[in-house]
Amino acid sequence: MHSFFFLNTLPWYTRLPIKWAILGLTVFLVCFPYPNLFLRHVRHWRNPNALIEPDAPALQPWVAELRPELPADLPPDEALKRVERFVYKKVPYEWDWNTWGLGDYLPTVAEVIEMGKEDCDGRAVVAASLLRNFGFKAQIVTDFAHVWVKTDKGEVMGPGRRNAVVFTDRGLQFHVLALAGLPEATVYGIAVFPLIRELIVLFVAWWLLLRTNAGAARSLLALVLLCMGLLALRRGGAQYLNPILWMQISGALAMATAVISILLRNGRPSPTEILATSSAEKSM
Repeated sequence: MHSFFFLNTLPWYTRLPIKWAILGLTVFLVCFPYPNLFLRHVRHWRNPNALIEPDAPALQPWVAELRPELPADLPPDEALKRVERFVYKKVPYEWDWNTWGLGDYLPTVAEVIEMGKEDCDGRAVVAASLLRNFGFKAQIVTDFAHVWVKTDKGEVMGPGRRNAVVFTDRGLQFHVLALAGLPEATVYGIAVFPLIRELIVLFVAWWLLLRTNAGAARSLLALVLLCMGLLALRRGGAQYLNPILWMQISGALAMATAVISILLRNGRPSPTEILATSSAEKSM
């Protein structure tokens, strides 16, 4: 049994960094099991507008197909709607973990067309490329949970709640006040991420919290609370634009209670240990 808690035999200044490293590595591998794609993803996010390729060879058949639907006298707002409908039809929605095996991946135009399916960021890259081909000034925008396209004639591809980060030709424009939406975006990410992957992280975190003096009943209760809290968070955040706030709060409280119960339990001796110590002192 003690081998299960071997880390707890180490000094705290060694134990804590190792535990955080294990947890961080677990989260990373669960979200990004393919390092080569992760590195490419990071490079792409350094400048998403660089992925807007109106002249990409793979895009030209779609440009030719879409051109008859966009006559010169068409109002800009109607043109935006037609491009949006075209992209939705050509690129069915699919989560990145099903397409790429990663928690998130920002693809190129060619990659989107090759895979034939993508989530909001891949659709936005294709839409922005088409729009630039037809003379619109298109840029990539995100609110941490959703990615869409901002143009000189309006926004397209399902604009989110707020423009948190706008990638312009003059550089990145970051709106600090939009950070208020980061918790909502995080909960939404938890809600839609594969449950089995999240359970791996949850179990590892639970194991790292345990100590050698943790009672089995309380440890299992903490695990149950963590699972219930995770399920509540997933249920409460599944609809990004219409979250169930009370369920999110109850889920967070359940998980916090689980963590505190383990830490408090670890912080003081058990009744059995107190009785044993008292008996030993009396015998002396």
